[in-house]
Amino acid sequence: MGPTNWPATLPTDPESLRSVRDDMLSRGLLAPAPAAGSLRPMIERSWRRCIADSVPTARTELDHSDVSSMTQALRDAAAPVVDRMSEHLGGLRVGLFVSNDRGQILLRKAEEHGHRRVLDNASAAEGFDFSEVSVGTNGMGTVLVERQPVLVHGAEHFSDLLEEVTCAATPIFEPFTRRLLGTFSIACASRDASPLMYGLTTDVGRQIESNLTTMMSAREQSLIRAYLMAENSSRDPVLVLTERTVFANTVGVPHLDSTSHALLWRHLEQLDPAVLTGPVRLPVSGGWRLGLVEAVDGARGQQRAWCVRLLPAGPAPDALPERRPLRSAGPSRPASPIAAHGAPTTGDDEVDALVDDRRTLVIDGGPGTGKLTRALGLLGADSLVLDVSSFRTGRGTEWADRVHDALGTGRGVVLQHLEDLHAQDVNRVRALARTAAARSSLRLVLTVDRDAAPDHVGLLVSAIAPVLRVPGLAEDPTRIAGLVQELLERAALPGQRPQLSSDALQCLLRWSWPGNVAELRSLVDDLVRRSPGRPISQADLPPRLQQATPARSVSLMESAERQAIVSALQSCGGNRSRAADLLGIGRTTLYRKMQQMRIGS
Repeated sequence: MGPTNWPATLPTDPESLRSVRDDMLSRGLLAPAPAAGSLRPMIERSWRRCIADSVPTARTELDHSDVSSMTQALRDAAAPVVDRMSEHLGGLRVGLFVSNDRGQILLRKAEEHGHRRVLDNASAAEGFDFSEVSVGTNGMGTVLVERQPVLVHGAEHFSDLLEEVTCAATPIFEPFTRRLLGTFSIACASRDASPLMYGLTTDVGRQIESNLTTMMSAREQSLIRAYLMAENSSRDPVLVLTERTVFANTVGVPHLDSTSHALLWRHLEQLDPAVLTGPVRLPVSGGWRLGLVEAVDGARGQQRAWCVRLLPAGPAPDALPERRPLRSAGPSRPASPIAAHGAPTTGDDEVDALVDDRRTLVIDGGPGTGKLTRALGLLGADSLVLDVSSFRTGRGTEWADRVHDALGTGRGVVLQHLEDLHAQDVNRVRALARTAAARSSLRLVLTVDRDAAPDHVGLLVSAIAPVLRVPGLAEDPTRIAGLVQELLERAALPGQRPQLSSDALQCLLRWSWPGNVAELRSLVDDLVRRSPGRPISQADLPPRLQQATPARSVSLMESAERQAIVSALQSCGGNRSRAADLLGIGRTTLYRKMQQMRIGS
């Protein structure tokens, strides 16, 4: 036990600690170090992090989440150990806690009634967020940052909410990978604190890790056995993979990276078992390869696993062409599972056919699907962009004159939001399309959301140009990997482009993306800003993305119900109470259905 974990003497003067804290707060993040001996180094580091994150010192209401379905493996491994320890401690005034890697309390045991009230008063109960950025220096949150056992005594807590409590905590690591899964901690009233807390905490933490090893052993053995059998019988690349784990021989390693692992896993999960009797095309790094796929025996439920043997590369006709930027923004029919990651989507040929002999093109898609990006990719970044929604009826033809002049000089023109076009301007757009027809190449692109367009716009679109449909990301999630790579490249500074982990990309593939490409772009910009040059894992994503569940096929009835809810929300301006009344259901029922159907608010 290091001196930073359990001091030789526990601090007994809370007022002096509060004085040190308040002085650091007043001086800011770069305040000089406190006087020697007044504050332990670990506590000082934590307090400085709290100041940097603007964590409040006063009692505040903590975030609460439903954790009943979170981190089930950790919960299963910890529950018997915590229950047994709780029985041994009897009615002592202590609380036992297990948290996940985000500081959310998964389990709490507190047998003594009075101590339960103390813990409840401090919000130390299941579901509450005890991360360091939420409640400041505390056992559960600080150990997640320090990654070693810690003790926080009384006024060493940054928040006044916890000043009457002492907590000893230890990290819980995943066996083999040493990935941080969460924490175990013991909390008691500060006057009852004992050095025994440290020993008990670390011992229980190791018992939980031992249980995790036992729980994993059967599954790991089945994976290793499948890998060894395949590897011993073939010199070809062999991959045995689960959603979060990969075994590969040396010739198989180059075929997977974090992106291709996520895409391959998703592809395998969607394969029809009937096709597994022979070679199937599989997305790997660099393109498509034929391979033999078998389900690994012994894998259960969400713990499914696959054994893949890649066959020798096919002849040249099967090779994939080089990826072309921007053309991967969206096909009009389902794209390849590795779209925009080493290969263009199948929609590129269709785009070329539309563009080659046309001078005007209509791009149709919902809000945020990337219609403008696609248009500028076809015409050039220097094109004239005009928003139809800004045209005022009865205010002359200045906008039409600008478009006519640009087309006359050979400059590309994009007219956005054609769904907002006034009926009296329809003939002007027809005339502009005729002007564009005199050019030698595509010069005029109109973007429209036909689902929101009035009849006169629908008739205009049908009459003047072919339509390229840009689906939303929920309709075609295969675009996500390529778009993420492009957006990371654009947003990051030279040499600081972060790498997305496989588990993070899998979360993105599962999300419904109600804001489409615009939402994805905003997310990537935020991740690049917060994680310059370092890997981005699942834990770096917003909670709504971390908790996204795999999509499943829906029935016609469910699809109609979803559309009815979306339409009601749109007609009510997003007001869920009014939408529930319009649908004739309760507000709670509407909330539940929105969550089940992954409908954004």
